Amino acid sequence: MKKHNHSLQTIILLITLVFTVIIGGILSGITANFYNRYIKYTIVENTDANLSFMTDSVNRNIEELSRLVSFCQNHLYIGNFLKYSEYSAPSVAINAFERLCEEYYASPITSHIHRIIIGNDYDKYIQIVDPAYSTSQNVSVMTRELDIFKEQILSNQFNFSQGYIADPYVRRTGKSVLLIVSPISHTYSFVRGGYASFSLSESFFTAPMQYYSLPQDSSLYLTLGEHIYKMTPDSLLELQTENIQYALLQNSEMSASITAYSFHDAVSNQDGIIVTQPLSVEGCYISQMISSGELASRKPLYLIIIIAVTLLIMLIGILLSVILYKIINVPVGKIQKKLERVSAGDFSRDESIEWKHELGDIGRGINALSQNIERLMEERIQDEKDKKDLEYKMLQSQINPHFLYNTLNSIKWMAVTQGADGIAEMTTALSRLMRSIAKGTKILIPLRHELELVSDYFTIQQYRYGGSLKMNITVDDEDLYECLIIKFTMQPIVENAIFHGIEPKQTPGVIDIHVYKNNDCCICIDIRDNGVGISSDKIKEIFSEHPSGKTQLFREIGIANIQKRIQYEFGSRYGITIESELGEYTKMTICIPDRR
Repeated sequence: MKKHNHSLQTIILLITLVFTVIIGGILSGITANFYNRYIKYTIVENTDANLSFMTDSVNRNIEELSRLVSFCQNHLYIGNFLKYSEYSAPSVAINAFERLCEEYYASPITSHIHRIIIGNDYDKYIQIVDPAYSTSQNVSVMTRELDIFKEQILSNQFNFSQGYIADPYVRRTGKSVLLIVSPISHTYSFVRGGYASFSLSESFFTAPMQYYSLPQDSSLYLTLGEHIYKMTPDSLLELQTENIQYALLQNSEMSASITAYSFHDAVSNQDGIIVTQPLSVEGCYISQMISSGELASRKPLYLIIIIAVTLLIMLIGILLSVILYKIINVPVGKIQKKLERVSAGDFSRDESIEWKHELGDIGRGINALSQNIERLMEERIQDEKDKKDLEYKMLQSQINPHFLYNTLNSIKWMAVTQGADGIAEMTTALSRLMRSIAKGTKILIPLRHELELVSDYFTIQQYRYGGSLKMNITVDDEDLYECLIIKFTMQPIVENAIFHGIEPKQTPGVIDIHVYKNNDCCICIDIRDNGVGISSDKIKEIFSEHPSGKTQLFREIGIANIQKRIQYEFGSRYGITIESELGEYTKMTICIPDRR
């Protein structure tokens, strides 16, 4: 037996070590990943706790803004001003302005509001404005023309979704403001009589950052509707987010109240995690990107974990390879020696290789194999001998078809010579019929050939019944002879008409075959006999079963089989239909497509 270059011990050792390294790497990776996730979500939770300071501070500003808006909507002086026109006493506007100033300067968010405008339907207004943002234009008219005014005046809730825009009243400053417009109703009425407009500076959101501890590699973001801004202590920088993809982080180790997203910036190819907390206004959020430096500081621990786990697994693998060698290598060596003896011609049974485990099953199989080899070889020799005998018998049983055709021709000419024209015609018909059956393997043949086959068959049956049968063939158009039909479609139907229609009636029979084209441009072949007819129940039985013909030659072809052959070849809309009247006639119509 051929010697191998590598021993089984070496192979087992190598395989064990390889799998040990792979398993060790996988387990190390899982452990490191678990540790990484734990650290990551710990940092996320710490960031979320710190972010609460910012959201609480901004929410207090929003709450104070809401109180100012509520003051404007409910104070009596403001309500009286809504009716103020050029015909009203100036004191009405002065009282409203003074009361508004008192409330404005008492508010803790005064420094974040550039302008407050109270306007009525008469385009009269009062305003409080930082001198740097003052203008001589009618700010009430300018306010009404703003798209933001039209969007917010119909809403009773704050709407920050429009984001910061360039100050529409004073373009020269280059400052951005957040406009808040709220409707004001007449006193003791729900009818809107004016509005209150607030221009909020960027410090409305950024002021709390001066008290917020933010790592150098971290950033704060403000979301107002579809607008996202990067926050700095002095300003808001709007970001283009088309190339940033977000995915919600979900983990059982993280609190359900924390909302965090993993993101990928396709432009900078940067990945990170953002912790988000909602503000008290719908669609507004403050987010913080967690510090990547804090995560990086924990990475050296990953390598230590991976090395420790891998070394442990490799040690276990080495011990396992030694054990496997002792358990497997010795039995396999004995099996090898047994195979060498079998190859040398020793087929005796060796019970020492039949252990009580899986290798023992192999040993028992080898013993059984060695004892059966000689018997199998003898059986193969006998099979070859039987095969040659069978081939010889098949050669003996072959008949040359030409010998049969020549014999029929001899019978025909003997009948002609002796004046037996009927025998000659019947022999000729049988010869042509057998040639049609034997020649070719085509499924589709021209209708002309199918009619010739039917005619030959009918000639034989006509002599059988002593001339009491008659068949008429009518083809409406010579061109129809060339249409294709499945071979042996019509013969079984003519046979059925003779044996099951005409013969039981005991009267001379007539079979009419009519070939024509119907209105759907399909080829129809009517085969009508004047036999006993078929009941409706029998018609259903014909198509539901597989009846056999009574002739020896066509015993496997029935009406139902013909129906299936037509539908398999041409489609379900084609096939055979039967029309019959008991005691009068039976007409079977074959419908096929016009193929050439």
